[in-house]
Amino acid sequence: MTTSAAPTFPKLLQMPAIERPVNVPVADLADVKSAADLPSRLLLGDLVAASFKPVKKGWTADWRDADGHLARFRYAGGLSSLELSFAGDETVTLVSASRFGDLGASVQGIHPGAWLARLGERLEAMYNLRVFPHREDDAVGGDFPDGHLVSLVLPVPADRLMALFDLHKALREDAAIRTPVDAYLRYAFSTVNYVEGRCHPMLAHPAGLVLHHVNALGTPAAEMPVRELDPQGVAAWTLQRGHYLYVAHCRLREAARLVERLAAAGFIGAADTGKEGWPYAPEFGAALLPFGYEYAAANAWWFDKAGSRRIFYARFADADDRQALGGHSGDIWLKALIRDAAKAADQCRVETARAFAEGMAEAAGKPAGQAH
Repeated sequence: MTTSAAPTFPKLLQMPAIERPVNVPVADLADVKSAADLPSRLLLGDLVAASFKPVKKGWTADWRDADGHLARFRYAGGLSSLELSFAGDETVTLVSASRFGDLGASVQGIHPGAWLARLGERLEAMYNLRVFPHREDDAVGGDFPDGHLVSLVLPVPADRLMALFDLHKALREDAAIRTPVDAYLRYAFSTVNYVEGRCHPMLAHPAGLVLHHVNALGTPAAEMPVRELDPQGVAAWTLQRGHYLYVAHCRLREAARLVERLAAAGFIGAADTGKEGWPYAPEFGAALLPFGYEYAAANAWWFDKAGSRRIFYARFADADDRQALGGHSGDIWLKALIRDAAKAADQCRVETARAFAEGMAEAAGKPAGQAH
């Protein structure tokens, strides 16, 4: 069997940040005299200047999102009210803040679980994507001015990293993306259990599974697949895989638009197509998480709708990654690393195909490449 140096893949790659500066003309709520004094964004929307109205002891104004989400603030001196509506689900809370910056504490007190669930119903019906619920006792991530945070993760082929980099560059100029988005790629490990009898026959064979993975993501399997039985006697082929994982942080109001842009660029597949391969098969799907789950959640797993395979991540990300990213900056440097990943993917695919052909030929008692 022919051998050569194993492909090497960069471990961390920072994606271009999408920055959206916010205008906060005055710091104190009491200093607002007109719409010109209001923040350009607040929690779930952009300022609707015409909505500003002076009222007894204060003022009221609306901030709206293109998808219909609403933040309505009524300042009334010592005790104000904040009305929020996401996908038609409304909540009202009293606010004692005296400064706009203090509204970040109000965000922490508003649990977004119902909103994330509504978003999940919509996105899961459209895309190859799983939305994790935000449980009542879990921490809430978010701040002023843009509200609740969520995290998005998805496997990306090693030879598609440059396209993802370019997409992030393009999103900087996308006026529909209203709030900041930051993201990076990490070389991660995950496991897929392919239930025997419920998947394509190719996925019930070690060599077939390795080819399936390498052809899709361009990265090597961490180990050769093994056949395992659960306590009920159900058999599954287990693939330990290495691959690039996109980790993005965005605001709840922005999540649907970010998913839509990624899907339009071919990084997230449509739901329920029945196709194998990236980005359509369940093991190549995205996951939308409450912010912080990517670091805190251990041993996260889910089955696809058909129960044909289980996807398992010991962890989606490592908090130390964020510290290490500082040494991987600058477009020239990043593009060089991305090109290295693409070359490694090409080498990995070629060597895997060669090994498969040699193995098949050896099993048949013929030299590789000889006609059958």
